[in-house]
Amino acid sequence: MTKLRVLVSTGTAYPPNTPCTVNGPPVRVKTETFDGEISVFIKDCDGGGGGGGDGGAPCNGAQGAAFFKTRPELTYAIVVRGRYLDGVGGDDLVFGNVFERPIRGSLPWAATVATKFMRFVDPTLEVDPQADKPWALAPVLATMNRLSLAKDPLPPCPNGPASSTHLAAAAPLAPPAPSAPLVTVDEHALHILDQGGSGTRDVPARRKFFASPANRRRIMFDRDLQADMEFGSGVLNLSTLSVTLPPPFRLSVSLLSYWDGQPAIYVCRRRRSDPVTPEGMYWSVGFEIVDDEAIAALRKRGRSPLPLKVTADCKPDSDTESDSEDSEDQGDQVEISEDVD
Repeated sequence: MTKLRVLVSTGTAYPPNTPCTVNGPPVRVKTETFDGEISVFIKDCDGGGGGGGDGGAPCNGAQGAAFFKTRPELTYAIVVRGRYLDGVGGDDLVFGNVFERPIRGSLPWAATVATKFMRFVDPTLEVDPQADKPWALAPVLATMNRLSLAKDPLPPCPNGPASSTHLAAAAPLAPPAPSAPLVTVDEHALHILDQGGSGTRDVPARRKFFASPANRRRIMFDRDLQADMEFGSGVLNLSTLSVTLPPPFRLSVSLLSYWDGQPAIYVCRRRRSDPVTPEGMYWSVGFEIVDDEAIAALRKRGRSPLPLKVTADCKPDSDTESDSEDSEDQGDQVEISEDVD
């Protein structure tokens, strides 16, 4: 298995800067605009090979087995629980992938088919693979595999009502203890607008309802709304670094020979005209290849890796500001201080 390192954003929203344990306890995330936690799961990660050992991400195999027993259709997942402190409308909160360098010269031959598949699965997806800084983003409300929204009851406000009366009041969801055996999200989103009746826990119903921008604009993500979300896929296998599309596409592609040295970065951000910029980011998760053989093969093709810069250690409930040692195989690093050609 190709060795990977997984990083999440902690003190800064982008780029991700803190290595995390795959299939491990949630990592605390506290920025100016987001307060919550992130967990990352990779199937068949046992602490050696694909997810960890010898430079790869540390990995809890037992925890991963328990998670994927409840999510057998997935090969990886990102679970995020928290609050968006600056207030962002439901139509403007988007999630997806961004890249710091062009990928148009290294796209697999099946990229067009894969893009059609992604839009078939999620019609709200917007993508620009030909941009100098490519991106693919979709509204959180429609694209997440599972979504739970809970409105806190607020104390009386001296200047009038503090929240819209149509929002359902619910107790805040407390973060799980580090020793909690499982971190998952149960679908429960449409109830927030009194929509769906008995179907408030129906994922297809939620995706269909929030496919409409007008419906998405009825939701406000703010410090009073606990938003728990789970994103994952069974198409991309991070253990084998391959993509397998189901019928009617029937396509399988190994990605390693197309790797251009960049990490795969997932972000949650406020919608804007320039999606690949730190401004407007809430949190991010990066998957980067740290496998010596893969990096050597990359260099033989005349390319260099673009590693993420580690600036914090993964220490639950502690503030860390010290820089960690740089990766041994550095070229440019994703610091987001200037454009990368």
